[in-house]
Amino acid sequence: MKRRYGRMTGYERGSVTVIKQASGAIVLSALTFMGAASAADLPIRGAYKAPPPIFSWTGVYIGVHAGAALGLQEDTFTTPTLRSINQHSITGFLGGGQVGVNYQTGPWVIGAEAQLSWSAVDGTNTCEPGAPVALINCRTRADWLGTVAARLGFAFDRTMIFVKAGGAWAHDKHEMISFITPFVTIRADETRYGWMFGTGVEHAFFGNWSAKVEYDYLDFGTRSLSFPGLAGLVTGLNENVESRQRIHLVKFGLNYRFGAGPVIAKY
Repeated sequence: MKRRYGRMTGYERGSVTVIKQASGAIVLSALTFMGAASAADLPIRGAYKAPPPIFSWTGVYIGVHAGAALGLQEDTFTTPTLRSINQHSITGFLGGGQVGVNYQTGPWVIGAEAQLSWSAVDGTNTCEPGAPVALINCRTRADWLGTVAARLGFAFDRTMIFVKAGGAWAHDKHEMISFITPFVTIRADETRYGWMFGTGVEHAFFGNWSAKVEYDYLDFGTRSLSFPGLAGLVTGLNENVESRQRIHLVKFGLNYRFGAGPVIAKY
């Protein structure tokens, strides 16, 4: 029996159906695979991602410093009828070391610091106790300075602005040299104490190393110093001289902190 042109047999229709089903299955599998691959590239919702490390100033540190000083020495001489106030400046360089501790909470850094400086800070000027009866050169030299202070800072990551306040000490050597007869030199030395205030900025530049620059004001008040033999230069001159001293310091320092480096922030 001869088949008409253009009409499929049952076998052919079945084959087409099978091909369509197979093609649909292949396309569905491909789409499923592509969707799974794309989903694998997406971040998993709720997955923990560690925050970046942040710098902490917490720790004990030691360091060195160097700087310059400018001070004012004021001496007051008295006689039964005269009160003479003489001033001279003292200037020079200093260098030394420091030790301290910091504790950081949030941006605030609290701590304490002790410094000791060996100095060559001195000055000489003509003073005239009982003028014009006697002429004397007054010289003052501070050969070491020390401070112990509490410190409060505000940190911007590796940069910290701070203020400090506490006690101050200085060892002074005083000389009064007569350049009229009799040519004598009268000496006195003392360790005097007072208070200090300072401010500065510190930056951590590599690992646990940091550098700072600071300004300190030291005020040692007024004290009575004894110069035995001063009465021999001027009749009736009081050998106890009132001495007032104030010193300004500018220092550059380098610190090494013993403590953990950057820490992981917790959220």
